[in-house]
Amino acid sequence: MMCTFQQWIRTLAVAVGATVLMAGPASAQQIAPIVQETVPYRPVPPGGASYTMLLPPMQADGQRTTLNSNLDDNTALWHFRSAWNVAALNCLGADQTAILQGYSSFLKKYSRGLAAANAAIDQRFVRQNGSQARGIRAREAYMTQVYNYFALPPANEAFCNAALGIANEYLAAPPASASELAAAGLPRFEAVFQGFFRQYQEYQVASAAWDERWGAMYGSSQPGYVAVHSVLGGSYRVDLNSPADTGAAAQPLPADSAATPVVQPILTGERG
Repeated sequence: MMCTFQQWIRTLAVAVGATVLMAGPASAQQIAPIVQETVPYRPVPPGGASYTMLLPPMQADGQRTTLNSNLDDNTALWHFRSAWNVAALNCLGADQTAILQGYSSFLKKYSRGLAAANAAIDQRFVRQNGSQARGIRAREAYMTQVYNYFALPPANEAFCNAALGIANEYLAAPPASASELAAAGLPRFEAVFQGFFRQYQEYQVASAAWDERWGAMYGSSQPGYVAVHSVLGGSYRVDLNSPADTGAAAQPLPADSAATPVVQPILTGERG
């Protein structure tokens, strides 16, 4: 039986449609979807800290050994005074005026105790260094380290918050002695830096993991990767099994560099 051209076209269209419907699922299975993996930015140090930093050694209790570890009473008092002094100089927000107010009151109220502690520390440095002149120089160098420790910029916000809490509590109810105040207050200042060290170690671990996974392909686009690996020559590694791990090693300062001392307001006749 013969068919018209129009009938032939309709028959062909039906046949082609059926073929497409049958082939559709198979074709969809053959074309794998393209999955694009998102590459995160490389982690950055807490508080705007340097990309490489040597952390203090870790103790068995999870705390790090710092210049505030294992102090006698006189030295603990002087470190506490130094921390509060740094806060009075650096924490200048409109809501932080109690810090300077409390520090000024602290110096006056406990002037005798502070003078006695100062003299005892002076004598110790003289004994350890063999002469008055060498003892003074050694103590001044040591105190530069103390002040700069408490002035660590990445920890400044938390440090000022701790100082404000201490100042407000002191102004509300001053303790009987400066030593009592220092025994309670110095650990609160130190906790700020222990917290910063933990945050920095977390950054080291996270950035090392990023470097291992993404560094070869995308490291050149990340300032932190470039900074770390150009300094360390590609040897950056964090050993997760070592409790004393400090991550990237700190680089030595140039020979002509020097520590910058923190200038402090001091009582008449007082040094250090």
